Amino acid sequence: MPQRNINVVHGKMVVLQAWYPPTSSSDISKNTVIWNLVTNFSTLIISHLAGDTSQGSSQFTKRVGFTDSMPSTNVSIYINNTKESDSGRYLCQVIIPGGKGLTQELTLNVIVPPSPPVCKLVGKPVLKGNVTMSCKSKSGKPVPIYKWTKTSPGTEVFFSPMLNENLGTLKLSNLTKNMSGKYVCKSSNTAGTESCIINLDINTSTNVGVIAGATVGSVVGFMALVLVLIFFLRRKSDTEDDMANDIKEDAQAPKRVSWAKSGTGSIISKNGTLSSITTSPNPRDYRYPNHPGSDTASIITAAGSTMGYRPRPGGEPNTLQSLPGYNTNPTLPRSPPGPASTNGSSLHRPEQAPQPQAPKPPPLPTNVTSSNISRMGGVPIMVPAQNQAGSLV
Repeated sequence: MPQRNINVVHGKMVVLQAWYPPTSSSDISKNTVIWNLVTNFSTLIISHLAGDTSQGSSQFTKRVGFTDSMPSTNVSIYINNTKESDSGRYLCQVIIPGGKGLTQELTLNVIVPPSPPVCKLVGKPVLKGNVTMSCKSKSGKPVPIYKWTKTSPGTEVFFSPMLNENLGTLKLSNLTKNMSGKYVCKSSNTAGTESCIINLDINTSTNVGVIAGATVGSVVGFMALVLVLIFFLRRKSDTEDDMANDIKEDAQAPKRVSWAKSGTGSIISKNGTLSSITTSPNPRDYRYPNHPGSDTASIITAAGSTMGYRPRPGGEPNTLQSLPGYNTNPTLPRSPPGPASTNGSSLHRPEQAPQPQAPKPPPLPTNVTSSNISRMGGVPIMVPAQNQAGSLV
């Protein structure tokens, strides 16, 4: 074996050379040749025995063979498309019948070129700043080493301590504008070389200020827009609330209640409520000059009862007959003004011109109940008792 250590690049073909000298007393056709790969255990690669050649492990199927036709004293073999797993110790044995056996070994090392490295930049490339460039290959046998070089605008080679060949890092401190340029990292071993590139552009202070100003301006503008939008939305909401709760100042409250202006009986209807108020005595009461006017108003409850009603002595007609609906005689004169109030003070009313009479409603049913009032469109309520002057009792 002329070579005891052989290196081959992954994927290439390699020849493991071996031969032995012929002897005149031996017949080489009867010799046996065996090749084994010895790692943690022995694996048969190929053999030739009694004129028959056979391959061993499936790892080398269709990739291994003898370089010469057997039988031959040249027992070299070839291996195509080498793999990293083919690395190891190879043992060749020649067995001669009746003679001394021959054994020899060599070492095969399948090397793998580095995979294309990946370049990264850590840090901000600004003036007076610091950055670190890294370069790393995922595979390679033997382990690759790394070199960084600046190729433009000028050529510059870096060494330790700035460069770490094993880790593939390059540290640049206190950056200046002249340090901008193209940086190339080369990952290499005995099998080959691969590279990657970083374009370093160092920002000046002016550029940094412009970028920072643009960023701050954008943020401030966005915040201002949001605030204006919130202001208009709140103002719109307040305006709608004010319009909904607006009270007209020109609407003046009445100075006197309508039922206190006239001494005659009247019907007050509001919000669908029918109330009956008697403010003057029945015309028939003039037959009894000494009898005072009634201080009690008729009260109709929701159940149709007449709480607070006092009938006239002697079976006189009900006070409800004084309502317009019960006065069937259109020629009956109006009631004169009532007597003075019970508190001893007289109520003086100004003379008023006759007012047009409203159309007479249809006669109320004699049996006044809540159901009758509801059918007429009214709502049964309780009306406080009143005297003739219209004041609450």
